[in-house]
Amino acid sequence: MNRNALVWIAWKLLNSKRTLFGGAAPLALFGLVLGVASLVVSMAVMSGFETTLQKAMTDVSGYVQVVKRSRFPDDWRELEEKIRKADPKLVSAARFVFVEGIMAHNGQISGVLLEGIDKDRVNQTLNLGSRVKEGSADLSQPSDVPLALIGSGLAKKMGLQIGDQFRVVLPIADSSDPSSFNRKVGTFKLQGVVELGKYEWNERFIMIDLKVAQEVAAIGDRYTGLMLKFDDAAYAREAGFRISTALGSPYWVRDWRDSNENLFDAVAVERPVIFFVVSIIIFVAAFNISSSLFVNVMQRFKDIAILKTVGVSRKDVIKIFAAQGLILGAAGLILGFILGLILCVLFNWAQGRLGLISGAVYRVDSIQVNIRFLDTIAICVATMLICFLATLAPAKRGADLNPMEGLRNE
Repeated sequence: MNRNALVWIAWKLLNSKRTLFGGAAPLALFGLVLGVASLVVSMAVMSGFETTLQKAMTDVSGYVQVVKRSRFPDDWRELEEKIRKADPKLVSAARFVFVEGIMAHNGQISGVLLEGIDKDRVNQTLNLGSRVKEGSADLSQPSDVPLALIGSGLAKKMGLQIGDQFRVVLPIADSSDPSSFNRKVGTFKLQGVVELGKYEWNERFIMIDLKVAQEVAAIGDRYTGLMLKFDDAAYAREAGFRISTALGSPYWVRDWRDSNENLFDAVAVERPVIFFVVSIIIFVAAFNISSSLFVNVMQRFKDIAILKTVGVSRKDVIKIFAAQGLILGAAGLILGFILGLILCVLFNWAQGRLGLISGAVYRVDSIQVNIRFLDTIAICVATMLICFLATLAPAKRGADLNPMEGLRNE
């Protein structure tokens, strides 16, 4: 018997009020839908967390950072040339410097991290423009007061609006007495509020032009290091290894993954665990489908007997009832994916309105859920395989039925 005929018979035996629309079958199908939806949402959130954190790192701190171990000035152009020779795939490089200070505004005080970035190269190296919530990320506009970008959390805490001026107090080491510090105050004008992607960055970061930072901190032409950009974020680790080997010990090279290695490793470990745990819901639903098919076999003794009488083989009977399980599995899979997508949209909406994600705990303030192709394939294969295995027992029971016994019972 050909495949189309088997599928048609399977559907006719399944599509009835006492099978598909009655008994435990609807509940079994509903359980399968919930299981698939839960699996879609959990995998989307896990993938979204990893993608959100990765994008934050590459957008704000570059793909690779080369940090100087000494604070002595050098020619950064020579350093860039060495890096380009070590890895010709380098797209762009920009200098940066970090200075710690205290921000004061409207009677409030907060510890901040002042980052000076090369305004002539920042747009080629970083992706700050896509993260602006208010104002602009352009630090090159003419202004009497140096322009600054600050994290969204810091702006909210300090009550700052675009165009407001604020002060940052920096400790400057005394050249005559290294154990004492002088105080220097820098005044800045808020140019843009930026969603930096990481909780601690949003709460502490202030970005200004590199030359302004060097002047305020009184460090001359010194800088902390270079931020590097490549075409592919996945290539950053290989590039970092090559650059580290070429530059040697005077420099410290790290890629976007290094500073959050523990989080990325945790996601890699938790992903299969969560997949397995949530899949238990699908296992339970599949066994409910199996029990429904057992009942269907018992109710279809006469139909099975007639099929065997007209020459349908034992193997074809197994295929018929296995096809019924696969039909239910496919229906649950499709409906589960639809429900999962709806829940993902609701999750994106709710985390913005209700604050579901605690940045102090998860390091990010929000997660942009991401349904990966490989996760989709894994969910489909796992669901259909579980449903298929669950149908084998009732299918075998139907195949072992003696036609005379089936007709006698009727």
